[in-house]
Amino acid sequence: MKIRIKEDEVSSAISQLKSQMSAFMGGMEDALEDKSKDQKESVVLTTASLLLALPAILGLIARLGKAMSSIIKRTIGTASQNQNDADKYFQQMGRIADELHHLYIKPIELIVRRFVKDPTKASKVANAIFHVIVAIMMIASGVGAVKALKANSINMATLETALTAVKGGEVKTYLSKLIA
Repeated sequence: MKIRIKEDEVSSAISQLKSQMSAFMGGMEDALEDKSKDQKESVVLTTASLLLALPAILGLIARLGKAMSSIIKRTIGTASQNQNDADKYFQQMGRIADELHHLYIKPIELIVRRFVKDPTKASKVANAIFHVIVAIMMIASGVGAVKALKANSINMATLETALTAVKGGEVKTYLSKLIA
């Protein structure tokens, strides 16, 4: 049994296959461009989120270091020279965290002072605006964590979740001080 294929049928099948492959490749290019754009946006958003959370992260590390240092002092019994150095280091880290926090708020405060003449009120409004930005970035980090989990990117999901927790703690502290 011989199968006879006509030449025009072959060229028709090839042209159909060619058009389907080019449509498929075009769709793949569009999908890759969209994915690349999403990844770029994700990297920029995560970097901004990390920078915004940096003062709170440094503050947490400083408080944890001070607590660990005092536990070690109680365990050993006397304060060694290394322990005093550790205390100074964590105290300096806490100061850096505070300065960085004020560095972030200062530009907002300068803008607010154009509208609010009282410096105390301007500082409070700037602090509120800063924490609204932190809350927005907290939500964005939560969304990023969910997207990373869906994409099976455990590392990114962990980072985004940690950033969400840090920002959530910062917003909670601000609201607690505001209400009290």
